[in-house]
Amino acid sequence: MRTDDLAVALDALADVLIPGTEEWPAPSELKLGADLIARLREQETNALRAAVTALESAGWHSSTTDAERVARMSQFAESEPELFEILRRCVYFGYYAQPRVVSVLRGLGYDINEAPQPRGYRMDPLTTKDVAGVDTRRLVWIPANRVGTVLRRAS
Repeated sequence: MRTDDLAVALDALADVLIPGTEEWPAPSELKLGADLIARLREQETNALRAAVTALESAGWHSSTTDAERVARMSQFAESEPELFEILRRCVYFGYYAQPRVVSVLRGLGYDINEAPQPRGYRMDPLTTKDVAGVDTRRLVWIPANRVGTVLRRAS
């Protein structure tokens, strides 16, 4: 599948997962598919390509109504939960990182910015009760091969 075709297919799938409204732009308006392909590593892009291929094999493009597309997506979520989770996670992370979406969130009063460092986000002050159970002697180590991908969760 050509990259341009993959981007168009991802836009259509993302529009089902996150339908646009007057206030919220549709993922296809943002060209989310092309943005995902540009930003994700080859491993994630290949997983998205596999998800698109599986959905197309299940008749995604022959589904003409929104209700049919939602039904196909639900069937896909049940039959291919791992691929669906990758698709959903990539679409959600990509969508909510878009500058236009961040602007909508800010307009609703959320403290969010595209790059939270170095300023960070506002937090309520921690109390003694909040940190009482923290073991300051416990080391946390996550192997490098478990960091940096949306394909699996670090444990």
